[in-house]
Amino acid sequence: LVPLHAFTIGDTMGVLVLVDDSDTIAELARRIASATTMRVAPHGRPIVHVAAVDLDPADTVAASGLRALDRVDMRYG
Repeated sequence: LVPLHAFTIGDTMGVLVLVDDSDTIAELARRIASATTMRVAPHGRPIVHVAAVDLDPADTVAASGLRALDRVDMRYG
């Protein structure tokens, strides 16, 4: 498992999300949305990005170069 620090635009706090390195970025987005939906209502398509670079939803966590405790941000577009 890969623990990631995840922040959703509009949320007041970050969450720790556990994913497998074989999970897609789309699955990562679903997990972040699930963890933050009480504070940020989903609206539109979730977009995960690292350092202002959008990640491809079809890529895996490993293919995106994400490592344990990296920070990812998510916004709805």
